[in-house]
Amino acid sequence: MAVLLPKPGPRVDLYHTHTAVTVLAELPGLASAEQIGLSLDGQTLVLEGEIPCDYPVTQNRIALQERFFGSFRRSIPLPKPVTLKNSKARYSRGLLIVELQIEPAAPQTQIPVDFG
Repeated sequence: MAVLLPKPGPRVDLYHTHTAVTVLAELPGLASAEQIGLSLDGQTLVLEGEIPCDYPVTQNRIALQERFFGSFRRSIPLPKPVTLKNSKARYSRGLLIVELQIEPAAPQTQIPVDFG
């Protein structure tokens, strides 16, 4: 049943390549970077902010509302470990695009075993 209900917040897509994880979020109507909070908590991207509703009427006059407006906080689990080095985020035409570089795998090293 949860699949049928809309998520509380902006719609998000996520994909990854061999080198990066990319997150795209619909955030219409933002005027500055200060309206978006973006952080990395372990292997989870946290996106927060508020999508403004600039209709010239009060809430009780809206007959149909399918788009999301208001405050939100989305925690998005990432499919790969990422690093902030060379990662970037940009906002254009209502779309936030976050590109996070995948953490290079640590080389495998042998651990000596003491017998004694």
